[in-house]
Amino acid sequence: MRSTMFRFFSSREALWLGAIVFICQPALSQWVRQTSGTPEKLVDVVMLDSMRAVVIGNRNGILFTTNAGSTWTNENAAISATYQWNSISFCDQFNGAIVGEHRVVTTTDGGASWTLRNAPSSQKCLSVLCLSGGYIYVGADSGWMYGTSDTGKTWVATKISAWAVRSVFEYRGPVIVGGPIYYALTPHSLCFKPVYPSPEWSEVVLSSFMGLGSEAIDAEFCDGGGACFIVGVFGDLWAEPAILRKAMSDTAWNPVTLTPLLPGAFNGLSAPSSKIIYVCGSSGMIYRSSDGGDRWTSSYALTNHTLNSVCFWNENRGFAVGDSGTILYTQNGGFTSVQGNSERLPLKFTLEQNYPNPFNPETEISYQLSVNGFVRVMVCDLLGREVATLVNENQLVGSHMVRWNAKNVPSGVYICRLSAGGSQLAKKMLLLK
Repeated sequence: MRSTMFRFFSSREALWLGAIVFICQPALSQWVRQTSGTPEKLVDVVMLDSMRAVVIGNRNGILFTTNAGSTWTNENAAISATYQWNSISFCDQFNGAIVGEHRVVTTTDGGASWTLRNAPSSQKCLSVLCLSGGYIYVGADSGWMYGTSDTGKTWVATKISAWAVRSVFEYRGPVIVGGPIYYALTPHSLCFKPVYPSPEWSEVVLSSFMGLGSEAIDAEFCDGGGACFIVGVFGDLWAEPAILRKAMSDTAWNPVTLTPLLPGAFNGLSAPSSKIIYVCGSSGMIYRSSDGGDRWTSSYALTNHTLNSVCFWNENRGFAVGDSGTILYTQNGGFTSVQGNSERLPLKFTLEQNYPNPFNPETEISYQLSVNGFVRVMVCDLLGREVATLVNENQLVGSHMVRWNAKNVPSGVYICRLSAGGSQLAKKMLLLK
């Protein structure tokens, strides 16, 4: 029989104990659960800027926010019928498209209103890529790709695979003449095509996803250049979340090792830079890499519901959406570097020395906030003139990191200034070119 001891704590001890419990939460995740106003399964999300986002659901939901998710408006009232949406894509802050069960709608005002377009066929539309100038690609459940250059007035059909087209995406790095630009992911293959010289699609089978129960679900290139990532599930023995990575110099797709490895599947990913990648999936799983996919940190988010999609506007600010109307939001990347021990308590207002230092042309700046509030991080020269503003927003208590790319700035000594809650800190940085 196990005995239990009770002890009453003083008010000061209770305060410290509460702080220790808070700090010891796994990965100290800083995702905030928001009120979506709908119980439906939310399947995709896109951010238009740091404050505006659009989320779609499988029961006609088109949720729109202009204040980083503090409030959500359901825009489906403007659409008379009920549609099961599957995918959303924007080419800029104003022009976008949503596809679903035999339906396509578009917007030219950032999601405030939507127009029903001619459906490309009677097949289920599973994925969409919206491009500038009225060009849209739509992937269907039978392996057909549909393209339009007039925002859905007319469509051209091309059979690209025997499997369903689950994701359509584009290369987001420097232009490669003659190289593949547009990509389409099926459960077991990757299709691609260049703009020139040929409009034809090519297909490569993904051997990693050919096993029983294994399938690819989503894919994306890093913004600005970098590797391509594919997420899904390996199901030969049990449901194991899968990530494949392929840099432009690689000849094969390489599986990524995850620790801890939890059961389930990865359903979505977002790569806001060549170094920062987020993936989400079953049971609220969210993983983050800050080194281009070599190492990953897991976060136990604020839900046990499956997360179906994740989208980040920059390296720190993003949404994850999932079943039962789940919307999670973070403005600091959802992770902190604070470890679970009482020796680091209470949290202090600190500015770390940038790393690397000296640097060329990019460096990381880490800092810690002891309270929630408005934060400003700026870089000045030795005469006090502002060179760059890196952070200018409200942030949560905890550890934060921001990068400064100084490729257009001359060599010299610069001052990083951190301002928050009426206090200021500064560090010298040396740029050598």
